[in-house]
Amino acid sequence: MNFLSYIMPKLAWIIPLIGLTFAGYVAFLTSQGNKRDAYIKEHGVDIDAIITEVVPDKYQRANNKIVSVVTVKYNFSGKAILSKRGIRVYVTDKDEIQVGKPLRIRLNPNKPEEFYYIDYESS
Repeated sequence: MNFLSYIMPKLAWIIPLIGLTFAGYVAFLTSQGNKRDAYIKEHGVDIDAIITEVVPDKYQRANNKIVSVVTVKYNFSGKAILSKRGIRVYVTDKDEIQVGKPLRIRLNPNKPEEFYYIDYESS
């Protein structure tokens, strides 16, 4: 019983501290991603990419939108690059996201693997 009375007050502040640290880490990663997208939006290069693979999310949580991970292939500075990123499209536009179709993207000229979709919402 002495052990429980000793350990429980310590766990009462350690467990919330771990949860708060995790939430702060997620917020930090989200802000870094938003900064990267803002930089690409301002300094990016617009190119056309070809869709090579579409993997829909097993658990579609967004109403009237389909969430998928799309692999695109494009050429930049003489290199063929394959890159992946999530995309959200309306159900009515799902036929436009198919393998072999072109897709407009804007990429980071310093790191050509980083891009975002011009016409669609990234996820």
